[in-house]
Amino acid sequence: MRKYLLIFAFFASLPLLAQTQQTELQPTDPQPDQPVQTVSKSALAARRVDSKLNEVTLHKTVLDYSLPPEIAQAAQVCTQAEEDCYYAFKTFENAPDTQLAAAANLELSVLALQRGMIQQAIEHIDKSVSLNPDDPFTTLTQGWTLLSAGKYKKARESFDRLFYLSADFEYVSSAKLGTALAWYLEGNKEKSAEQFQYLYTSNPYVISFVSYMLGRIASQTKQARNMAPVFLQQSLSHDEKNYAAAELFAQLSEKDKDKMRAWQYYATLYSLDPQNEELAQKIEKYSKDLGNKSIDYLFYLRLEQPIVHEMQSTPSEVVRMALYANREQVPQELKSVSVVASGTVRITDEKRGEVVRVPSYVEKTIEFNEQTRGVDFKNSKGQVEFSAMYPFKIMLENTNKTLLVRNAQTENIFAADLSDKELKGELVVIPTENGFKLINKVYLEDLIPALLATQVKDVTQEEALKSLAVVLRSALLQAVKDNKTNPYHITDNDVKFQFKGINLIFKNLLDASNKSGEIRLMQAAAGAYANCGVVTADNILNTADKPNYQFSPANVSKYLLSNPPADLVSAPHDPTQWSAIKWMYLFEAKDIEARIAQTKPIGKLRAITPTRLSPNGRILEMRFEGSKDHYVADTPQKISFVLGAGTLRSNFFDVVPLYKGKDIKQVFVRGYDTGLGEGLCLQGAQGLAKQERDYKGIIKYYFPEARILDTQTGMIH
Repeated sequence: MRKYLLIFAFFASLPLLAQTQQTELQPTDPQPDQPVQTVSKSALAARRVDSKLNEVTLHKTVLDYSLPPEIAQAAQVCTQAEEDCYYAFKTFENAPDTQLAAAANLELSVLALQRGMIQQAIEHIDKSVSLNPDDPFTTLTQGWTLLSAGKYKKARESFDRLFYLSADFEYVSSAKLGTALAWYLEGNKEKSAEQFQYLYTSNPYVISFVSYMLGRIASQTKQARNMAPVFLQQSLSHDEKNYAAAELFAQLSEKDKDKMRAWQYYATLYSLDPQNEELAQKIEKYSKDLGNKSIDYLFYLRLEQPIVHEMQSTPSEVVRMALYANREQVPQELKSVSVVASGTVRITDEKRGEVVRVPSYVEKTIEFNEQTRGVDFKNSKGQVEFSAMYPFKIMLENTNKTLLVRNAQTENIFAADLSDKELKGELVVIPTENGFKLINKVYLEDLIPALLATQVKDVTQEEALKSLAVVLRSALLQAVKDNKTNPYHITDNDVKFQFKGINLIFKNLLDASNKSGEIRLMQAAAGAYANCGVVTADNILNTADKPNYQFSPANVSKYLLSNPPADLVSAPHDPTQWSAIKWMYLFEAKDIEARIAQTKPIGKLRAITPTRLSPNGRILEMRFEGSKDHYVADTPQKISFVLGAGTLRSNFFDVVPLYKGKDIKQVFVRGYDTGLGEGLCLQGAQGLAKQERDYKGIIKYYFPEARILDTQTGMIH
């Protein structure tokens, strides 16, 4: 009998409004300067967002990104030399032209805040407001700057003034959000909850963050703390990457003595941040409580038998894919794994030739021998059938059959996703000093449908699926070429390729792969990402309603608060599921300091400065200034790990540091879209397919400058 056991998937959809949560939870400890408030349930009883509420208003694009020529020229310095960026604008702070001076001081305020120069940031924004008092964005920026500095009353006064300057949805919503945070940080949770309630019912773009904050307030309030899990579950249902919501959920589950749920959430957080000592202690505690069965309650997929059984092979380029790789793309050394095939397999040793032949559906175990430092191949009774010190292969006699790899075990069960995987091709077992590694040698065309399965999610349009198949095929061929002399070409946890097993594929994915071979991208940059906004790294606008966006530090913040246009090709079908395109998170500075300390202790966090930017403002490198030292995260992946344990959706975001004195206590992050903004936007491809573009047209849309090979004629266009 086929049996699936999908144990637990955090960062996956959770039920909306789990009304069955009735257990009273203990409130978290209040901050010393934040007295516990009496918050009524009515203040937290936000009704569900009406998905059609203000539909016209939501998509009314009114933001103006035009800049004085001098400011536009100075902004270009910021993408080329960070150390000169601030001074490029200083030239114009006292310009006789008041509009130029106002614009320069606005930019200087943003840059000063990034550099931890809080007082200078306030002085610059105050001057900009005095020179341009009728500009709503300048007044809005003043409010956020004062909020960052911990001047909550003055921040609210600026936000209040904004309401007299503009009725534009983006500005009003941002001011409401800033007001809600100001009340919360000042300790008035009742008024904070009222503001968040308004946002909950009016703005679908912030629903995950607002639900998290309502859950946070409820968790700190005796009268409403049993509502906290409800809000946190909804937060995660709208944005499965909300790290702070998952962290709070773990803490509340622990206080509620729900060992299972606490273990699941802590385990997932620990898998994201495996060097976190506090999480390590939680894991050790719950591992003891749950005993040997603890791994069975994690997020791994378990299969008893092959699911696909048979899949027609397509001879093509052979890809060597290392299995069970960690976040750094390093394949893990396994201690044990079981294999069972849907057809007869032959085991051939590098030195001895064929050593064992195994019938279909007979399970065998490969186990590392601690005494001999070799690998033992065992039957179901634990008897050793052969041992090996050298690599050996597990090969299917019928290449159309499949091989299931299950129950993989490592010394650290959180080092990689240890889900069971059904494979095509052959499996190479490589003994090492402390275990063994697995490499799957598989035809490229047999691999593509499974790679599609891990990326498409709710994408169903055939032409969109075919366009992604083109990108994956092109990128795989490039990876094979680039890594020709390496032991493996890719890993199953590669940035571009995520492999969970052919057991996840469906007929539409097979069809998309088979029908997409007429063209090929002739470039190494053939990549894809899930969701796109308007300002992409490769300047694909994804909309006919083109904004007049041009980069400057302040314009990045303005764009990040803007709402997507109504015709955005990547718009979700459900108007409340915008978190992949617009997102925001609140991180604790102590967590950021701890993650940096894994590499280099810097003391208390004092400033967060983008040091290298793309031409339109995506962050490529970031410096974290501390009270004792500094740390530079020199890739978007490192930046994402430091800020949110790898959960940031993209590198297009800005940061509002929330100070207490000289030190940053929390970091508010506002972002747009996913990935690096280059290549095929998958949800955009879905939207274009709905507009009846075929997959060739979609490829040309997202790769307008690419050389495209017609595989039928051999011509390059």
